[in-house]
Amino acid sequence: MAEDEFRARYGPWVVVAGASMGIGAALSHEAARRGLHVVLLARGKDQLEATAAEVAAQHGVEVRTIAADLASPDIGEVVAEATKDLDVGLFVYNAAVGPNSRFIDGDLDLHLLSVDVNCRTPVILCHHFGRRLVERGRGGIVMISSMGGTQGAVNFSTYNAGKGFQWILTESLWTELADRGVDAVNVFVGATSSPNYNSFQETLDPELCGRVDTDDPLDRARSRLMRPSSPEEVATASYDGLGRGPVAYTHPDDAFVSQRCFALPRDEATLVWRALQETSTRRPDRVAR
Repeated sequence: MAEDEFRARYGPWVVVAGASMGIGAALSHEAARRGLHVVLLARGKDQLEATAAEVAAQHGVEVRTIAADLASPDIGEVVAEATKDLDVGLFVYNAAVGPNSRFIDGDLDLHLLSVDVNCRTPVILCHHFGRRLVERGRGGIVMISSMGGTQGAVNFSTYNAGKGFQWILTESLWTELADRGVDAVNVFVGATSSPNYNSFQETLDPELCGRVDTDDPLDRARSRLMRPSSPEEVATASYDGLGRGPVAYTHPDDAFVSQRCFALPRDEATLVWRALQETSTRRPDRVAR
């Protein structure tokens, strides 16, 4: 889609939830590069303001910030009030929380926080902005989900469940809103470069994770761990996915692995992901505790 067409359909304003760092910052920059004014929403005020200043300086667009906790019970009211005077044409949800532990060993409050951020708040904000977009007759919703949302997995039960919820919610919105002028896309994000991910990557076994040209989904999933996408690549693929269908992938190997696993019986598919977790790293303690 040409940038002027993108701007006409999804502008003039975008709201990016979880916008201050990493993929969220890249999503903010890419939307601004395409000519949209940006509302950046995140909890940490200092980082939020710094990212907003960079977006404004680099792209010459208007910016606005909302420093708010996405787990807050009144998040819907806060965001609605802060954006009521703006013509919002695009809503992007990028935030996520998830315990990294066996389900029954994890803190219940952290599991419930994950449900709030990954499920409750997307429902609230998609409902709010979905209505506004339908009223204006055009616009889009981008849900930044995860490859984890396609499978159950050791240590990530609540996180993966929340990402799966986002997938089905967004796919349903794609079905419901398409004939009312509103596009929706769920973005399956795989391995993505970040300081934390780069530290994890140092534990990977290069021999196991180097098999790229293979039809085995486990080999392809392992090799993908060695070749993470950049946040900028994720942002570009996310916006490019609008208007093309209910789901988008940020790397072709993710699409390959996902589609192969969908074709397997659920027990076999889940075991593929467990094998990925347990055999890809030279430090199993970094994956399963």
